[in-house]
Amino acid sequence: MFPNDDRIARPARGRFFPVTVLGALTLVRDLGFASPPYRRRLDISFRNPHSTSHHGVDVAAFYPADAMIIYSFPDDFDRKRAKAIVEVALREFAEFGKGARPTDRRQTAVSFRAYLAPSSRLAITKRTRRATLVKYRGDAKFSHAFKPRGVKTDERVVHSIDVT
Repeated sequence: MFPNDDRIARPARGRFFPVTVLGALTLVRDLGFASPPYRRRLDISFRNPHSTSHHGVDVAAFYPADAMIIYSFPDDFDRKRAKAIVEVALREFAEFGKGARPTDRRQTAVSFRAYLAPSSRLAITKRTRRATLVKYRGDAKFSHAFKPRGVKTDERVVHSIDVT
């Protein structure tokens, strides 16, 4: 078994993480997420969101049988409500991730994302990123051999929940 590649960031100034690392690990274990091959459990990452989507504010992301990402919330957001929203998102991910197999993320990366819309709705989306790979020719630079030529992203709402 290989060790997990957990990445725990500190919350940015004016932000907080709604669950602790131990709380996230307990939720992942209790909800029965499929573990990746050669590791005991999913990788857990705590990140600060870079930008907002047109679906809303980032809550969490789930790469089936690979990784779970939990995003931070602004300080003016209610902490109990933020924790409840993350727990609901992880429960929804658990339904989609039962028996999921890992994918080769070089060509196709499938992930589920949770967004909190301004209207207090939690939108669960399925995001698929497809990369067009280039053929490596003998006279080309080897550093470009595995880089994608183009990336297409398709994101659609799979489920929506009213969170109050």
